Amino acid sequence: MIYLTLSILTSVAIVFIFKFYPKFEIDTFQAIVFNYYVCVTCGWIMLGDFPVEADVHEKFWFPYALVLGAIFISTFNFVALTVQKFGITVGAVMQKMSLLLSVGWAIVVYSEGLGLMKGIGLIAAIGAIILTNLKEEAPKDQAVNLSTFDYIFPALVLIGSGVIEILLFEVEQKASQSGDIRFISTLFGTAGVMGGLVLLFQFITGKAKWKWQNLWGGVVLGVVNFFCVVYLMKTLGYGWDASIILPINNVAIIGLSALIAYFFLKEKLSALNWGGVFLAGLSILLIAFA
Repeated sequence: MIYLTLSILTSVAIVFIFKFYPKFEIDTFQAIVFNYYVCVTCGWIMLGDFPVEADVHEKFWFPYALVLGAIFISTFNFVALTVQKFGITVGAVMQKMSLLLSVGWAIVVYSEGLGLMKGIGLIAAIGAIILTNLKEEAPKDQAVNLSTFDYIFPALVLIGSGVIEILLFEVEQKASQSGDIRFISTLFGTAGVMGGLVLLFQFITGKAKWKWQNLWGGVVLGVVNFFCVVYLMKTLGYGWDASIILPINNVAIIGLSALIAYFFLKEKLSALNWGGVFLAGLSILLIAFA
């Protein structure tokens, strides 16, 4: 439960970090690239030696790390864009709607049970997602700035987040990594190399400029992001069904993000949104007791 709680808190922190990037004029993509090198550094510090070994290509999970690295950096950018364009609640909700994909995968592929209480809990979770996401009317400045193309970002967040959860679950099932620092550092290193090449091209062509705040934004994000994945992997490694862990994790993030956004950032929540927060809490209780 400690690891699950820490996974929830670090996930919420990531959403809020993205929210504050524009305020400090931090370039999202640069900060995300720097964040992955910080993640590898965190793994280095924890292990006491460089976490990416020379024979890493021989590890069974190496292909997973390559694919996850590419999806991580893409999805992180989509999350940041969604939060900045649609608000923190929408960003958190779309990111955690991934439970529709990951839980479905666990139930179908691994034949995890779907009892009455768990089924009702999942329905409540979906209701929480929908209700928390509903807005009575979009803010005027947001409505002006949004284009039709912008609405693809929330969908990409959902798909990317779902694939990440499925692949992490697959690695955990096949090797019981339980938060293996070398695996996690390798996937972050892969994302860092891919993003670094793009960023280097941008610097050379003059499309990007160096700013110290981008580095510090990456440092803050990197530390939180590293432990977020570690805690999630450790939670999945304790033998609980993914169809229990992932909904609790995701819906808790939805409810907590909405509450923090309301009380501290003054984001408006309608009666329907509050109903979604209530359903989020109810779904967590039902799934946990299942």
